[in-house]
Amino acid sequence: MKYIKLIMIILLLFQSMCVFAEDERVIMVLEVNNIEKSTGNIMIHLCRNQQEFSGSVPVAYAFFFPAKKNTVTAKINIPKGMYAVKVFHDENENKILDLNAANHPIEKFGFSNNFFGSYSELPPYDKVLINIDKAENFVRINLR
Repeated sequence: MKYIKLIMIILLLFQSMCVFAEDERVIMVLEVNNIEKSTGNIMIHLCRNQQEFSGSVPVAYAFFFPAKKNTVTAKINIPKGMYAVKVFHDENENKILDLNAANHPIEKFGFSNNFFGSYSELPPYDKVLINIDKAENFVRINLR
């Protein structure tokens, strides 16, 4: 009986360490460039899978920061992992990327790795994935 209790305690400790390790948090320093106006917000979506990236499910990590002409730098505390970053300048603060009649964005946007697809389609998920795994990670996105 004594050994069973000891084994149970060891298993519980091991399980709690594994859960903690999966959620190890790091800092992502995100620099967003080419901001034309100081109105509205810079919207940031950190997507952990293809479904979040495509918009078929809500993103787990969404942030916004006040827009500032030229550059906004944000420090974001997130769990280590692979992310596809989507950013746009929400000038009218409606929390969506506005499109024109031809389905092209009318607000500036960008992706991690500064990779762009066509104006009407998202770039391939694997082309914008980045690994956020250091204590502090620097990511630069240029809006277009």
